[in-house]
Amino acid sequence: MFTVGGVTGITLSNNSVDLIMHDTYFVVAHFHYVLSMSATYRVVLGFLYWVGIFSFSDGSNGLHMVFFFLLFLRVNLVFFPMHEIRLDGLPRRYFSYIDIFGRICILVMLGILFTVRG
Repeated sequence: MFTVGGVTGITLSNNSVDLIMHDTYFVVAHFHYVLSMSATYRVVLGFLYWVGIFSFSDGSNGLHMVFFFLLFLRVNLVFFPMHEIRLDGLPRRYFSYIDIFGRICILVMLGILFTVRG
């Protein structure tokens, strides 16, 4: 996920592209990939690793893998379609848009609901 955020950061480092993509979902998705989710992965998985070492137990690797893959699926279901929305031409803070954007936004909202309820 940090790689996806890094590649989008390279895209945004170009001044002319940054002017076009300023205040769009592309920037929101980039920010959350790089800062929020990559940091969350490191903190939580590091905590699980070090708790196992300090408690002298291996813990449950199966539960760690389930956590890892569920978080991976949830985060990508929420933020990856945001890249597609921007590349298709939808800026942020629009309340009315054409049907194809509505379908992608519904996918993002389902990802958010899955993340919150999960």
